[in-house]
Amino acid sequence: MDPIIWLINLILLPFGVSLVDVFKPEIGPDFEKMIRGIAKGVPLTLMISAIAVIVGFLIATVLAVVLVQSDKSKKKKIKRGNVIFLFFQKFADVFVNFFRSTPLMVQILLVYFGLLAPTVVISDMIDASWFNPEIILGTLALTLNTAAYQAEIIRSGILAIPTGQTEAARALGLTQKQTMREVILPQAVRIIIPPLTNEAINVLLNSSLISAISVMEITLRSKHYQSETFRWWVFLIAAFYYFVIAFTLSKLTKRLEVKLHIPGLGVQSD
Repeated sequence: MDPIIWLINLILLPFGVSLVDVFKPEIGPDFEKMIRGIAKGVPLTLMISAIAVIVGFLIATVLAVVLVQSDKSKKKKIKRGNVIFLFFQKFADVFVNFFRSTPLMVQILLVYFGLLAPTVVISDMIDASWFNPEIILGTLALTLNTAAYQAEIIRSGILAIPTGQTEAARALGLTQKQTMREVILPQAVRIIIPPLTNEAINVLLNSSLISAISVMEITLRSKHYQSETFRWWVFLIAAFYYFVIAFTLSKLTKRLEVKLHIPGLGVQSD
C-alpha cells in the first residue's frame, strides 16, 4: 500500500473510517491521485528548506560575530587598519536590516528577476538536469532572508553569555578568535535552539512563496490540482503535509533543546 495513504488511514483509524469511506463517493480515485501528486512536492520542499537553513546559518554566524564586534567598537575610534572590518560592519548592518524590513515575496521576486538571466546562461553552460534556475534562485532568496533573521538570533545568543566567561578565556591565554570559536559560540548555539527551531519552521512554511516563481513544491502542486478539480479543500492536503513536517520538527528539536540545555542558561529551571 502507498505509505502516504497508509499514514492517513492510520490517522483516521480511531474514527472508524478510511479515505475510501470519506471521499470515494464524492470524487472516486482522484483524491488518492491528488494525495500522491502533492506528496511529490514534499522532498523538494524539504530539500530547499534544509539548504536555506543550513547555508543561512553559516552566513548568519559570520554576520552575528561582525555585528557583536560592531557593538563593542561603536565607542572606539576606527583606525586605518580597521577600515576593511568597518566596511564589513556596515555591510552586515545593512544586510540584516534590509532583509528583515522588506517582504519575503518582494525579495524572492528581486532575486529571481535580477539574477534569472545569468543563472539561465550558467544553466545552459552546465547543461545539467539538476540545475534548475527557479529552484536555485528560490533557495537563494530563502537563504538570504533566513540568514538575516538567524544573525539576530545568534547575536542575541552571544550577548546572553556572561562577559565573565570571555574574561576568563582571555586570562587563560586564548585569543579573541579562539574565545569566540571555542567558548562563546558553542554555548550560544545551545541556548538559541528554540528560536532557531522557530526560524527553521518559518523557512519551511515560507518556502510556499517560491511557488510564485514556478517551483513545483507542495503549494504549487496544490494549485494545479485545485485548478483542475475546483475543489477548495485540496489546500487542506497541502496544509496536512506542512503540519506533519513542522510538528515533527518542533518535537524533535524540543528533545534536543532539553538534552543540550545549559544549567542557568538553558530552557529548564535548575
